[in-house]
Amino acid sequence: MGTLTIPGPGQLVSAERWVSCHDSYYRRVSLPSTEFRSHVSGFQPIKVAVFGSCVTRDNFNRTFNPGYKDLFDCVALADHVSLVSLMSKPVHVDPSTLNGLEPRIYNNLLREFSRSYLAELEETQPEYLIVDFWPDLIFGFARLENGAVITNNAWSTMKTSFYNAQKVEVFKINHRTDEFMAAWTEALSRFMSFLERACPETRVIVHRSRNVGTWIDKTGATHEFSPWALSMNRHWDAMDDHLSSHFAVDSIDVIHDGLQSFEDHPWGRFPVHYTLNYHALFLARLARIALNDRSTRPFRTGRSNRPPRHRADTL
Repeated sequence: MGTLTIPGPGQLVSAERWVSCHDSYYRRVSLPSTEFRSHVSGFQPIKVAVFGSCVTRDNFNRTFNPGYKDLFDCVALADHVSLVSLMSKPVHVDPSTLNGLEPRIYNNLLREFSRSYLAELEETQPEYLIVDFWPDLIFGFARLENGAVITNNAWSTMKTSFYNAQKVEVFKINHRTDEFMAAWTEALSRFMSFLERACPETRVIVHRSRNVGTWIDKTGATHEFSPWALSMNRHWDAMDDHLSSHFAVDSIDVIHDGLQSFEDHPWGRFPVHYTLNYHALFLARLARIALNDRSTRPFRTGRSNRPPRHRADTL
């Protein structure tokens, strides 16, 4: 399909795009992002949903991919939520006990506890659901004394009086691996069953991202993260591999040798805050999947034209 020019570290450059036209052939265009849709008559953005973390969410953020809205519309997002929490019963909470949080984090917790993301998926019917399991990898889940389950989120929930007034039992993949994986695999099975029933046309893509071991400072010098970051990747492998081996899903893996974090990342250096060329490469791979799918049948405005969900492509 041609060569995509990938920007170097720190560059925010849109890649060339392949556009599916009405008569189901591909033509190559290189247009400024703000002009793209006006040049493709009848093109409807491809609806995507995200379950995971910034490693996936940032691909649909104009800070990282300025032209992503040329092709994609992100219609549902679950951010920093454990899959075990999502597939558990709703948690009833006094909102006043979720204290000390900025509004975005506060609202995210209310959405997590209500499990509203499931209803959002059913309502929006995304063409693609992109998942990464970083929240399960890092936070794990907590079981409260009343049996309720929440994400054991050290960045939000654990700071609240709601959490600190509870007796909690914590399950993390690197400390109680067997118990964690038993609960997680059961939750995954129920999640996939939900999708089959409620979103039968949604195609699941696992984003096989990983922690990197080094970061670059402002002078160009390289530094190492704690070895813990790389040691956790084997657990990330286990979750991704279980999903891919038990269910018909696609995957995107654009991790490559030499990938690093960097000091001037908008969110700061961190093992999954990559140099910015990563995001263009990810979006190019997703665009290839989506536009290939739309080309397999006559173009229909506003509706995906994908092959059946049993086809699994690893690009």
